[in-house]
Amino acid sequence: MTARLPLEELLRLIGADTPEIREVLRETELGERTELAADEAEELRVAALLVRDLGVNAAGVEVVLQLRRRLLFLEGRMSAVLRRLLEETGSA
Repeated sequence: MTARLPLEELLRLIGADTPEIREVLRETELGERTELAADEAEELRVAALLVRDLGVNAAGVEVVLQLRRRLLFLEGRMSAVLRRLLEETGSA
């Protein structure tokens, strides 16, 4: 079981406890949770950066987070395929 941290505490820790960020969170998947796992906490950090530093709205944050999840998934798959190829060719 992975450790989960309270959303309120995370917002304070990353300096993202602002009305603008809270409004965006309410409109995204992250706002539906009261506790976050480590990967979700990282998404919260990214969402806060997008809102605070780049002025991205809720819809934009959701798109970026979905694309980021997909990219991380594909990177993991590519790493696994490369590892398997290296093992099969004896290059590992």
